[in-house]
Amino acid sequence: MLSWTCACGGSHPGADAAFDSRADVGVDAGPGLNVALEASSAEGRLLLSSGEGLRLERADGTSVLLGASEPLAYGVSASGDTRYHDVTHASPRGVTWRGLSRGLEQTSSSEGVLSDDAGHNARVVLDAPAPGTFRLRLTAIAGEETIALSRLSLTSDDGSYQGLGERFGHADARGSVVPMQLALGGTRSGTNEHHVPVPFFVSSKGYGVFVMSREAGAFDFEASEADAVHARFEGAELEVYFFLAPTPAEVVALYAQVTGLPRLPPRWAFAPMYWRNAWESSDDLRVAAARLRSEDIPTTSFWIDNPWEASYNDHVFDPARFPDAPALLAEMQAMGYSPLLWSTPYLDAVDEGAAPTNEDERLYLEARDQNLLVTQSPSGAAFIGPSSPGAPGAMMDFTQPAAVDFWQARIDPLVGMGVRAFKLDFGEDVLVEVLGARPGLLFGDGTTERQTHNVYATLYHAPYRQALDAGSTGEGFLLVRAEAWGGQSVADIIWPGDLDSDLREGLDGEVGGLPAAITALVSLAASGFPSFASDTGGFRGDSPTRETLLRWAEHTAFSPFLQLGGGGPHHDPWLYDAEAGAIYHTLARAHMALVPYLRMYGVRAHETGLPPVLAPALAYPEDAGGYADPYAYLLGDDLFVACVTTEGATTRALHLPPGAWVHWFTGERFDGPADISVDAPIGQPPVFVRVGAILPLLPDDLDTLIPTADPSVIDPTQRPWLRARVLPGEANSVSTEEGIDISAERVADGVDLDLNFSATGLRDLRLRVELSHAEPVMPSVTTVRVDGTPLAASADVASVEAGCDGTCWAMDGTDLVLSVRGMDAAHVEVR
Repeated sequence: MLSWTCACGGSHPGADAAFDSRADVGVDAGPGLNVALEASSAEGRLLLSSGEGLRLERADGTSVLLGASEPLAYGVSASGDTRYHDVTHASPRGVTWRGLSRGLEQTSSSEGVLSDDAGHNARVVLDAPAPGTFRLRLTAIAGEETIALSRLSLTSDDGSYQGLGERFGHADARGSVVPMQLALGGTRSGTNEHHVPVPFFVSSKGYGVFVMSREAGAFDFEASEADAVHARFEGAELEVYFFLAPTPAEVVALYAQVTGLPRLPPRWAFAPMYWRNAWESSDDLRVAAARLRSEDIPTTSFWIDNPWEASYNDHVFDPARFPDAPALLAEMQAMGYSPLLWSTPYLDAVDEGAAPTNEDERLYLEARDQNLLVTQSPSGAAFIGPSSPGAPGAMMDFTQPAAVDFWQARIDPLVGMGVRAFKLDFGEDVLVEVLGARPGLLFGDGTTERQTHNVYATLYHAPYRQALDAGSTGEGFLLVRAEAWGGQSVADIIWPGDLDSDLREGLDGEVGGLPAAITALVSLAASGFPSFASDTGGFRGDSPTRETLLRWAEHTAFSPFLQLGGGGPHHDPWLYDAEAGAIYHTLARAHMALVPYLRMYGVRAHETGLPPVLAPALAYPEDAGGYADPYAYLLGDDLFVACVTTEGATTRALHLPPGAWVHWFTGERFDGPADISVDAPIGQPPVFVRVGAILPLLPDDLDTLIPTADPSVIDPTQRPWLRARVLPGEANSVSTEEGIDISAERVADGVDLDLNFSATGLRDLRLRVELSHAEPVMPSVTTVRVDGTPLAASADVASVEAGCDGTCWAMDGTDLVLSVRGMDAAHVEVR
């Protein structure tokens, strides 16, 4: 119970009896006084009260979040914060929790001083810095020398807790402790493997909580105490944001607006990607590039992974493997491929007094002599740790501008050669503790591993970001393994590192395979990182089984990014059998076609923070039936994906969300909410299109999304039009990045379409209006009027699909096929 003596008179507007401080025994609040701190906005208010502790409520007074009996506490230790105390434990060794439940004074309606019963005082301030955003700041002002940890305690609800960065178990965090730092142990890989921890969660109840801290921390969701959520962080200061919005997706957007809106990867990054674990030679690479084209598999990004350098991280092509790298890159680009290179932030160390044997070691000595490396106390010498591929290595200290310049000088020539993307491995291994002790890392900006353990990855990515932005006019992207909150404004796409090449869940000490990839996608999207691409088929172990590879491809084809590649000799579907190659071809073509749709939601995320992927619990919070499926998600507003993750399965039981839905592959219609079971042969995953959807699509035969000099490779310059798949229902509209606005509505006697073309965008659109899937179904078409004028039907569907000047249409079964070219706008009435 909180209590303090109020220094100001009057009563709190809108306060109810539960917030009357006179109910607190031993507090003399004075006649008519209500002791409470408040921060309010039009959306609601955050209160810290002597009557009910902490409360977040909507404008109508409805409470959505309550604090526990002692919402704020300090963890006191005889050693203070000089040694590490394990925040993942409810009662860390050597720590005594002391609730800040006594009040000394209230200095204003939003500021006061709290204390415990042992002389620890803290100032608490509430404010509302933005609409729907509330902040609580707790700062120790007495007794801080013995404070090791700070804790926020909340009463749990019956919603679903999502977010918290990259996680491999289940998207709902209930029942788990989620650390905010990498630690030794945890899985059979030796670390907990969660490389993008984000101290933010969103509840399906429509609120979110973000602890703005770079310190070690952990969230405990009913794992140590029933009906309670705890956030425990190192240090005597706690800054917590509370977000309140009508929907969980809008809560995520509010969080992103505080920490940084995510980057929008370039358009070509949304096309399918390809890589192999190692390339032995330029010819080896050429053979694979040619095979992709002969298999008619659309691909734009082509990765050149480790090893490709003359020596480790010298950023120079190995002349033995790639004797004429500039010519090779130019050849790849002429085939419609944009190259990506692998890198890490380490330099191989040289023994004291030894001469360097390669460029990498020479760079180490140069960086060491210029004090550009991370050091370690008490010696002040360069910190030497294990670095891939296993040799002792030093870490560049990217907190120093000189180190950023030193590293970027090695990257700039690669961008000048045409490299347009980098795969940035590692960077997550600045640990806050090793076997319970602080490692004592020192950075040039005066910080230690305590403040820099997570943000180091963002700093490491900065020179690559700067090189690409300067040398590729914004058309480059970073694919990274590690990041931290705020890093969504620097890195473009997250990939999860080394997942298992199988169908194991990421539970009980397992890293996990396909199920872990799905969870990571969903969790990151709810954490402000909307762009994610796992290795199709996984990485750990040898090449995946045929089933694992194709089931994984089903998932990545219907996700924001599709990349084919991983561990073992290859992940090439056509090398399993011809049918496997054909299945992957179909899935890759579906992903390529969806690029305008995926890009539309990428733009929305970049501009607003709204996530393009949502777990059913967040997309349809009132539909409790969707909470239980950990491997289903909404992709944009109009696609529902239920991934098949069970070995040998040929059917999939799922909970369909509210509304009418059409199976992407079979065309069968289902009405939700409903529990259903559908056939799910390999190659036909349960993917459903919402009735009412307008899906902007690319032409179905594009091979690449960058211009190419090879006429046999179909690029966008050869297909300057857009397609759209329309399932008419309630009024809906989309605005595509190609400059076309499409509106559709099922009206009483037909369907109305409105098409508007910008002068600078595409002016050629081919629509397929699925009247049999309209809501309600439209049985026949007798008239099509364009801007009020009836237009005769064409008998040749193919000619309409091929496009025509002005407007033409035909019926293909129950589908209306419509082509509009060269017009500023068109109003189409289908009757």
